[in-house]
Amino acid sequence: MGKFKSRWFVSAVSMAMLGAGLATLTAAPANAAVSCTHAITISSDPSGSYATVPGVSYGVPWGPGDCHLSEGSSGAGVKAMQRGLNSCYGAGLTADGQFGPKTRSALITVQKAIGVSADGIFGPNTRGTMRWMAFTNDVLLGCRYFRYA
Repeated sequence: MGKFKSRWFVSAVSMAMLGAGLATLTAAPANAAVSCTHAITISSDPSGSYATVPGVSYGVPWGPGDCHLSEGSSGAGVKAMQRGLNSCYGAGLTADGQFGPKTRSALITVQKAIGVSADGIFGPNTRGTMRWMAFTNDVLLGCRYFRYA
């Protein structure tokens, strides 16, 4: 009976270790999408116009698929998105940096209008298709598309 309990214990411990190993292997990849925690200034048009948009961090350019916002997100990136939704799409949100149900609903409305997947998640397709309030030398130019990598 003692050998049975010992073998059972070793088997149970081995299965637990195997499970932990599999959990580690199925964790999110290192290049998984990250939250847009900052508001960054971008410029991509020959006129020298610029816009403030959600970004990963100061001085770090966006790469495809690396910046996402969804309900529950907060911070300067959300505030920049809310300002863009208000300025260029008349969303009427309070730009408080909190991605709640009203922000999600406004984003879905804009996503439908611009022809991207209306999932309520701000990601590379939405950011690349939205218009942003453009300025040059602190003069308001109106809403424009900004293409950037």
